[in-house]
Amino acid sequence: MSSSSSSPTHRNQRRGLDHEEKERPRFFDAKAKALCWQRAEVMPGRHPERWRKDSAGNVVCKRFWNCHGCLCYEYDHIVPYSKGGESTAENCQILQTRVNRYKSDKEWVDKKELEGFSCDVKFTDKELDIIEMAVYGDVIRLGNQCRCRTIAEMLGQMKSKSPLAACKLPYNESS
Repeated sequence: MSSSSSSPTHRNQRRGLDHEEKERPRFFDAKAKALCWQRAEVMPGRHPERWRKDSAGNVVCKRFWNCHGCLCYEYDHIVPYSKGGESTAENCQILQTRVNRYKSDKEWVDKKELEGFSCDVKFTDKELDIIEMAVYGDVIRLGNQCRCRTIAEMLGQMKSKSPLAACKLPYNESS
């Protein structure tokens, strides 16, 4: 009985790999993603661990990774994986999901062209505050830090011991 057909070396040779050569990872690892996020443009006036701008200038929220909304993003290979690009932090950028889908496997796309495929919705600071409150339970901005009120606070059953003030959201109580 021959064991050569099931050996790892034989399987790698069938796939065209030498036994010394390793397969290229297709996806970015956690360290590459963290460095990629850190290298993205900081959103002025916003917490840098929560908000960034992608390479086309779109606002993205860190919690909205791998979804399809206007604040959602994906980690993109600058040089596409299909064209030999590596899954490293140096070859990584964040892109709004719909922009990344447009870029696809193109090696070079002008920033203006990317902007043309961006979500048309532009959020005000107040709208981003509301989104941040809904997603994180608080808002952290220079000079404007606040938190969600608890249900007990809203019902008047307790006062918060938190030093952060409750956020004032833009709604009319009478409507």
